Amino acid sequence: MKIGFIGCGNMATAMLKGILKSGEVKNGDMIASAKSDKTREKIEKELGIQKADTNAQVVDFADVVFLAVKPQFLEEVLDEIKDNVKEGQIFISIAPGKTLQWLGEHLGEGTKIIRTMPNTPAMVGEGMSGVSYDENLFTDEEKQVIDGFFTSFGKMEKVDEKLMDVVGSASGCSPAYV
Repeated sequence: MKIGFIGCGNMATAMLKGILKSGEVKNGDMIASAKSDKTREKIEKELGIQKADTNAQVVDFADVVFLAVKPQFLEEVLDEIKDNVKEGQIFISIAPGKTLQWLGEHLGEGTKIIRTMPNTPAMVGEGMSGVSYDENLFTDEEKQVIDGFFTSFGKMEKVDEKLMDVVGSASGCSPAYV
């Protein structure tokens, strides 16, 4: 499975490191884009994964695409990549306030989308992530892979979509003690 990240700030880097550390995905099967050349170079050098010069390049490469940009930039990114979305691809958004419905309207009906809110202890492998998605759209194998991503940098709890905005407020930077 090939994994891509659009955006590579602190949270994305924590997630990337956890996924790589799990050994489930090889460095050569990961790609990331970032706004600045400096960040793209850092990604390639420090994490040993491919750097993408464009967000569309990430979507063309990956089976699973993490949308790890700030919410105010997300619509622009989705407009940029929507024509590259392939059937069966999975998109995982960490942007607060952007619902599954909103994401689906921008990525296309029937797109497999996950909405999540990891917290900052993910940076040390102790994160707690609220995760929401329509389980009917995903195979059992895909659900196992998704769970594996989130448990690679902490713990996860499936949350009803209508409660996702509360997850961000409630979890803040708290540790993953459940």
